[in-house]
Amino acid sequence: VKNAFSFNSGRSSLYAILRALNLEKESGVLMQAFTCNAVVNSILWAELKPIYVDCADNFNIDIEDLKRKITPQTKVLIVQHTFGLPANIDELKLIAEKNSLILIEDCAHALGAEWGGHKVGTFGDSAFFSFSRDKVISSVYGGMAVTNDPSLAEKIQQAKGKFGMPGYFW
Repeated sequence: VKNAFSFNSGRSSLYAILRALNLEKESGVLMQAFTCNAVVNSILWAELKPIYVDCADNFNIDIEDLKRKITPQTKVLIVQHTFGLPANIDELKLIAEKNSLILIEDCAHALGAEWGGHKVGTFGDSAFFSFSRDKVISSVYGGMAVTNDPSLAEKIQQAKGKFGMPGYFW
């Protein structure tokens, strides 16, 4: 990807992306029900509305349930690559494009995973990664927000600037 921004955690990375989107309060964010509370918290902190989508047998998002949950208030689709197993990003990307949804990839457990010969995290409008203790690469804490969109990159950089630095105790 062209732009990458480091953060203290994956949840901060997602929060920065969501803030950078400048969405109307209570806009809907679709995400699979089987996810980390960090995803839900970031959505709530950004004053957006989480919309839970069921999981398929492979633990990734259930595409048919996703289609049923899309409304005019829905603005974002977060696609999680559960356990490092890529979701059907081709179909999910088509759904996002057809419904004018912003596609964010949750690659917290999928660093290095590929779909169709391309790395996950390169398909959506943006993606985020986590480097906490239980991830593919652990720095105990840490995260990354990425995007190829120059406008979104500038807004993520601005959001990051407002976060400040963690204290030395952190």
